[in-house]
Amino acid sequence: MQVQKGKTTPQTEVKAAQASSAKAQEQTPEELKKRVEELQKKLAAIPQDLDKRIEYFNQKKELIRRLSRLDVDSETLNSHLDKLAELATVNEFETEEYYLNIEAGSQYSKKAVYTLKNPIVIGELITFILGRVDAKREELKKAIEA
Repeated sequence: MQVQKGKTTPQTEVKAAQASSAKAQEQTPEELKKRVEELQKKLAAIPQDLDKRIEYFNQKKELIRRLSRLDVDSETLNSHLDKLAELATVNEFETEEYYLNIEAGSQYSKKAVYTLKNPIVIGELITFILGRVDAKREELKKAIEA
């Protein structure tokens, strides 16, 4: 690969192009064949019919939307987990800022059956939920890449 060095070409672009060219030359033929096979498999997975292709990309779009939502949820839960850790250092038995209600009843008349105000237990529950969210995020990432 030859890089043209015009008057308006920034030096960083020239260096980056030369570095990527050198990296491609360092790969062995076996690695390149493996990479080509991977790319061919991905290309073969994309449908050729226009309607099926649209459906395929809409499914990918939906997976990406769900992943994005889980990313936001994970960030939110992590920030609350940090706040709970700070509250637990002050009073590890009870806090008024965070509580967890267990409710029973119908949609219109719910009653709190039990209220949990222990920041350590609430933090453990959030940690459990984060584990499940992270597992689902990894699953979605694999589905998106497939």
